[in-house]
Amino acid sequence: MAHHPKEAQTPKASTSKQVVNTNLYEKLSEKNKIIFLAGLFDGEGSFGLWSKGKRASKPKYFAASVETTDKDMVKRFYDMFGGTFYPCKQRKAHWKITYRWKICGKGAFLCMDKMIDYMCLRRQEKYYVAKCN
Repeated sequence: MAHHPKEAQTPKASTSKQVVNTNLYEKLSEKNKIIFLAGLFDGEGSFGLWSKGKRASKPKYFAASVETTDKDMVKRFYDMFGGTFYPCKQRKAHWKITYRWKICGKGAFLCMDKMIDYMCLRRQEKYYVAKCN
């Protein structure tokens, strides 16, 4: 049996319909947008009490944030809850740039109050402990 070099394959024409890029998120009600964002936050977000500076004796503040490479996704948190939205410093040359949304203080509590019922039990417990402190 002779060995034949593999011929260059050309992509086959697709018989399926092309997906139209529609932004269904924008069509959601505010409540459904919050549920959607809560799911994203549950997987990608963080929240807690943070101190300013390296000393533990400094006053603590409550903050919530999301950081990922998907700029549009992170901006949705900013559009819904306010806070800050910015690109992060690229950590390594071969890594993608990440984007961060962050909200602090009263705004962070108001934001979490809207999303917490749609998050996992572990997040709910952590939030209520932080809220009591």
